Amino acid sequence: MSIQFSGLGSGLDYSSWIEQLVAAKQASTITPLENKKTELENQNSALSTIKSSFSELQSALKAFTNIITGTDNDIWGKTNVTSSADSYVTATSSSGLATGGIKVSVEQLATNTVAQGVLNPGKLITAGTKYSEVGNNQAKDGTFSFYVDNKRYEIEIDKKTDTMGDIANKINEAAQGKVEAKVNDDGTFEISALNGEKISVGAFSDTSNFASIMKLTEQTDTGIKSAYVQTSFLTNKALTSAESGLSQPVTEGTIKINGVEFEIGPKTALQDLINEINSTEEAKVSAKYDTLTNKLVFTSTETGEFNISLEAEGTNFFDVFGLTKDGALAEGSQTLGQNAILTVNGNKIVSSSNTVTSESTGINGLTINALKVTDGSGEDKVSEVNLTAESDLTDVKTALKEFVDAYNTITEQISEATAQDGYLEMDINMRSIQNELRNITSSIVSDNGAFGMLSQIGISTGEAGLSVDDSATTLKFDEEAFDEAWARDSQSVKNLISGGYTGDKTGIFDQMLAKVDNALDPTNGMFAVKSESVSRLISTQEDRITRAYESLDSYESQLTKQFQYMDEMISKLQQQYASFLS
Repeated sequence: MSIQFSGLGSGLDYSSWIEQLVAAKQASTITPLENKKTELENQNSALSTIKSSFSELQSALKAFTNIITGTDNDIWGKTNVTSSADSYVTATSSSGLATGGIKVSVEQLATNTVAQGVLNPGKLITAGTKYSEVGNNQAKDGTFSFYVDNKRYEIEIDKKTDTMGDIANKINEAAQGKVEAKVNDDGTFEISALNGEKISVGAFSDTSNFASIMKLTEQTDTGIKSAYVQTSFLTNKALTSAESGLSQPVTEGTIKINGVEFEIGPKTALQDLINEINSTEEAKVSAKYDTLTNKLVFTSTETGEFNISLEAEGTNFFDVFGLTKDGALAEGSQTLGQNAILTVNGNKIVSSSNTVTSESTGINGLTINALKVTDGSGEDKVSEVNLTAESDLTDVKTALKEFVDAYNTITEQISEATAQDGYLEMDINMRSIQNELRNITSSIVSDNGAFGMLSQIGISTGEAGLSVDDSATTLKFDEEAFDEAWARDSQSVKNLISGGYTGDKTGIFDQMLAKVDNALDPTNGMFAVKSESVSRLISTQEDRITRAYESLDSYESQLTKQFQYMDEMISKLQQQYASFLS
């Protein structure tokens, strides 16, 4: 009979024995330590969550306790303004506007200043000007009709070859001595009746656009004349180039519009300059080139009786476009805007804007928007508008709901955390502050007018009323009950919630905020102290776990050496036995 061994040395699977022994020691020494650490971390997490909820409650309370009267930080001071004729006058309010009525009439609306060139910048049309050069290259050839005493005459126009003089001659020849067509010295094209006949131009059958291009609309005593039409002025060509079609090229330099500088270089085109001006808000104008009147127009973006300031350094730009002459504004080039004139509660107010603020009216928190003149004309016969300012409780109610939600969240979180098997099981401090907050919500503020308890203004632990259900833990907000309380005694409501409104810190929210602030104190507050304590315990536990793992490594090393020695001994015995058998 022979003894057989398998594996290395003795053939015994001692590595798995070591693993099992190490695992057993880890379970008995390290796992409890790690479980305790996890428990402490859960406590810290619960503390952090509840602390965050306390911060939200603190913010909700401060909405009522940190009030600066007459500012946007006055939640009680919000008002809503309605208008008896909102197509004529509207108004908005900010904190500080007293409730009541305001009477407004509008005598005049503010308008914008318009600066427009007094001369046309293009070259004058002459008898030698080709038709193709007229009207910004929009001229079309074809037939043109005109009527003399309702008798139709027609000519053919070739824009490539015909000059304005040629077209005048064609008209004269076709009319057989009844009219005289000519180009005047001021560049206008005129068709006059020689014997007082009535003249009209254009027909739907015409294939040319001569009548519209030449703007043959101005009636004279003897016939019809064109409005000013220049030769082709190309707004996309450099202003300094003859290709632009200007009567004289613009020189390079700098222009200033209301003090804002714009450069005119060798490649600057009018359209590029207009785009730059319109994209520069600081210039306070909008610019356009009116192709119907052939005028450069600036319109102020703000209303009021103010000039548009135009200056030039080294360039004749404004002179060429007829906005200035010899360094001064050209006569008649600017039509000043007008100021708004209103009467507010009997006081006459002049404003450069149709939006009139409290600085002008003297009514704190009120902004009036004038839309139409109240002159009593029209079907509505409006001569005066009544504005009514009423308390706007929207933000107040929203803030109260946020308070109720924050309070309820804290109550629920503490109840859950301090329950049996909770992360803060039976925590005395947590349960104590929960009870303190709850007692404050049901406390009484004496000598406070109509209301001394939150339950009387719609905030209670049950249906809004005069009593509190001791079994309830969360709050409810009844808007209808709050509205009724506000209508009855608004000052009592304010003081009950926050006596700080009048400098007295005895309001319910003032009392609660003191408790919350104390709990959140970063040095000595409940959360700071408890969190620091738990953090120290976690750190201590981590040190214990580290030492335990070091001890476990030593234990595993010791076992390995012992089993290796045993394996060697068995291996030697095996060799001796084999020698004996041989």
